[in-house]
Amino acid sequence: MENNKTLKILVAVDGSETSDLAVKKAGETLRYSALDITLLAVLEDVATYKKIPDNPLYKERKGNALKILEKAKKVLQRYNIEAKTKTAIGPVAAEIVRIAEEEGFDSIYMGSRGNRGVKRLLLGSVADEVIRYAHCPVTIVR
Repeated sequence: MENNKTLKILVAVDGSETSDLAVKKAGETLRYSALDITLLAVLEDVATYKKIPDNPLYKERKGNALKILEKAKKVLQRYNIEAKTKTAIGPVAAEIVRIAEEEGFDSIYMGSRGNRGVKRLLLGSVADEVIRYAHCPVTIVR
């Protein structure tokens, strides 16, 4: 890695306790680094989101995601870090991995457990999938 390169960091957030800890850890760890940090909230894909974006459930989830991103952005501002925000629609782990790769992120930060409840037990951990398929280092915070 070149010495003058700005690191691109992706922090996946979902409003869970471990997600909040991941944002805090990213701020503590990276506050003295030259970096480009983006906070990402993924709305789990519901077929109607893409076909009918005016769907009330979509609007509610999008609104919640924007609140989560703003809260995370304020946490990073305490560490003098200005972050970009981004939302995506789709399978959570796949979207995190896709965005990290397509946009050339150098590292991903995320919590070990999110807000997926019983689905997590049935489908496996989003963190596990991201670790398995990401092209870059992944920092899991718990």
